Amino acid sequence: MNQTQRLRYAQRIKVGFGLNMIVMAMSLSLYYLGFFGGVEGPLAMPNIGRALVGIGFTSVSFQAMLVIIFIIALTWNWVLNFATHLTGQRLTCTKGSPQEGFCGELVQRDRVPSGQGWAYTCPHGHCRNDAHFHPIRKGKLANSLLMASLVAALMFYFA
Repeated sequence: MNQTQRLRYAQRIKVGFGLNMIVMAMSLSLYYLGFFGGVEGPLAMPNIGRALVGIGFTSVSFQAMLVIIFIIALTWNWVLNFATHLTGQRLTCTKGSPQEGFCGELVQRDRVPSGQGWAYTCPHGHCRNDAHFHPIRKGKLANSLLMASLVAALMFYFA
């Protein structure tokens, strides 16, 4: 972001104030619906428990849900990277060397005329039989969800 695109001080204050008001409105709404336990409402913990029991949700269901969330948080990027690699996306040109640098442009994947393998062509005209794949990596949120679901599953299992 360059100097002309930066938010001025007053704009940052307005954005911060606006986000603060949104969070406060959501918190007050949840409070008056009974989510925090101070007020009787549809989101009070006993009412949530009765509703879950009414649909057949048990402690084993809760354990299974925590394990499923953990498995999804652990494997979503493996599945996405596998599908992305199969479709030929996120591939870059490997023309060059580590000393002089690589081309690094996105490539287009085409079948070799003989039908044996792939040819990767970049916008600079480099045509090679290999390309570098850039996998999607998990961010802080995904790793936090992964660890939180693991800890919750272990706590619930050993409690």
